[in-house]
Amino acid sequence: NIIVGAVTAVLGNLFAAPIVRLLGASDLLMSDCITYMRWQMAFAPALMLQILFQMYFITEGRPGLGLFLTILAGLSNAVLDYILIVPLKLGVAGAAIATVTGYMIPAVFGLIYFAVSRKALWLVKPRLSAAELKETLINGSSEMVTNLSSGIITFLFNLLMMHYAGEDGVAAITIIQYSEFLLNALFMGFSQGISPVVSFNHGSRNHAQLKQVYRTAMIFTVAASVTVFLFAQFAGDTVVTVFARRGTMVWQLASHGFSVFAMGFLFSGLNIFSSALFTALGNGKVSAIISFVRTFGLIITSLLILPALLGVDGVWLAIPIAELGSTLLSLYYRKRYTQVYQYA
Repeated sequence: NIIVGAVTAVLGNLFAAPIVRLLGASDLLMSDCITYMRWQMAFAPALMLQILFQMYFITEGRPGLGLFLTILAGLSNAVLDYILIVPLKLGVAGAAIATVTGYMIPAVFGLIYFAVSRKALWLVKPRLSAAELKETLINGSSEMVTNLSSGIITFLFNLLMMHYAGEDGVAAITIIQYSEFLLNALFMGFSQGISPVVSFNHGSRNHAQLKQVYRTAMIFTVAASVTVFLFAQFAGDTVVTVFARRGTMVWQLASHGFSVFAMGFLFSGLNIFSSALFTALGNGKVSAIISFVRTFGLIITSLLILPALLGVDGVWLAIPIAELGSTLLSLYYRKRYTQVYQYA
C-alpha cells in the first residue's frame, strides 16, 4: 500500500494538469481541479492505509475502534473545512487540506496500533508468498473492479453533464454522487462488517449459523433498501439544499435528477451485499462477474446509450436501470450456489 501510494503521489503531482484536462475540466474549473488533485495525490499512501486498516480493525475484532476513527476523521474534515475555507480563506486548497488531514488520522493511528498490538494482528517482517498473494488478488478482483469503475463512471458523468448542462450540470451530478455515496455507505459498511462473520462460519462449516447470518443479512438489506429509497424520494430536495441554494440552476438540475436517480437504491443494496457475499465465501470469480457486469457492463453501456436518446434524463436513468439488471444477475448466482455453500 505504501509503495503503490508513493508512486501514485509522485505521478499524480507530475502529471496533474494533463490528467485534469483529460478528465474533462473546463478552463473555468482547471485551476481548482489541479490544486485539489495535487493535495489528494500527495496523501495517496494515507488514503490507502486508511482503507486497509478499516478492514484490519474488523478482523482484529475491534470494529468499534475503526468506527471511532472514521467518525473522528470525518468530524476533523468538516471542522477544518470551515476553518480553512471561511476564516482563513484558503478556498479549494483549504478543502483539500481538510480532506487529507482526515485521511491521516486513521492511517497514523493504525500504524501505531498494529506496531504495538499483540492481540490478533500486528506488524512483522514481510514474508512474500506468491500463492497467497495470487489468491488474494483474485478474490479481491471484484472490489478492484468496483473502485476502478467508479472513477471511469465519474469521468463519463462529468463529460456528459458538461456537454448537456455545462458547469452547473457537473455540480449537479457531483451532488447526486455524494448523496449516493452517503446513502450506499449503509450497505457498504454492513457488507464489510458481516463479511468476516460469513467467512468464519463458512470456513468452520457451521452451516446452521451461516444460514442464520444470511437470513438476517437479507432481511436487513431489503428493509434498508426500501427505507433508503423512501428517504431519497421524500427528502431529496432537503439533501440537495445542503449543497446548493434552493432555486438555482444547480439545485433544479440536482433536485429533478435525484428523484429519478433514487430508484437505484431499491437494488443497489442487494448488489453490494451479493458481491461481498461471494468474496467472503472465497468465490472471487462470481463476485467479480457481478461487480463487472454492474459497473463496466450495465452502467457504462447505459451512459453511452440513454443520454443520446433522452438527454439529461438518460444520465439520471442510467444507474437505476443498471442496478436492476445487476440485481437479476445477483439473484441468479445466489440461487445457483445455494446448495454449494449451504447459506440459505
